[in-house]
Amino acid sequence: MILAILTLASALASAPAEAGRRAFLFAYDSEIVPEGDVELEQWWWSESRIQAGGDRATARAALYWIWWAPVIGLTNHLELALPIQIIAGANNTTLQTFSADLYYRFFSREKEGGFQPLIRASIHQAISARSAPSSGEVNLVLAYGKPSELHIAVNAGVTFSLPWPENLPRPATGSFGGGVSYPLSPGGEFRLSAEVLAEVQDPSMPLAFPRYFAGGAVSWTRGRIWITAGTMVGLTGLSSASPPFIPRLLWAVAL
Repeated sequence: MILAILTLASALASAPAEAGRRAFLFAYDSEIVPEGDVELEQWWWSESRIQAGGDRATARAALYWIWWAPVIGLTNHLELALPIQIIAGANNTTLQTFSADLYYRFFSREKEGGFQPLIRASIHQAISARSAPSSGEVNLVLAYGKPSELHIAVNAGVTFSLPWPENLPRPATGSFGGGVSYPLSPGGEFRLSAEVLAEVQDPSMPLAFPRYFAGGAVSWTRGRIWITAGTMVGLTGLSSASPPFIPRLLWAVAL
């Protein structure tokens, strides 16, 4: 009990933020964990129930995801995350994937201002043959501005399916988006952000795509802990199979 209290007090201490903070819900940014540090990071999000909209085949109950990972600062340019992801529906909860995510920042994390390009590469190994195929993912990120000032990030990415499991469709999904954040307090302890997200697949896939979303979030940083919460709102209308809301909560503690 004493150790837990001391750990929490250390995380909340009024010290410079060392965690790889995220001000956005889905847009990737250029901040990474410092070299030699480890951060425990968790994301929770859901896709709200999809109404039938005149086509019963498109009706679907809400889905929920939990993403948890140790995030390791390998250098001041390179970060590694090793997440597991759980998916839950109305009738079951399943360990969906185990992944390895690499983030390479072209300039050292110690340089915060100006343009900051970053590339992210991931491999997602499917655990359940009923959920989704194993996949690879590549994202390009370009950020501008210090986190404590007006900050902009734009993203482009592609997710491609791998051979296992053999009995599932293998779509390729493209994603495009970005966001802008602005500090509500000196030093950027509180930040308000807005973002957009577009996802597309090849025309042979079901009518769930394309999907377009816009939304916003509030983020808070204190010492070695950060929290971001908000929601995305679907822009594709009830005629499609995309969810009308995607609320998301992200938080982390740097050890």
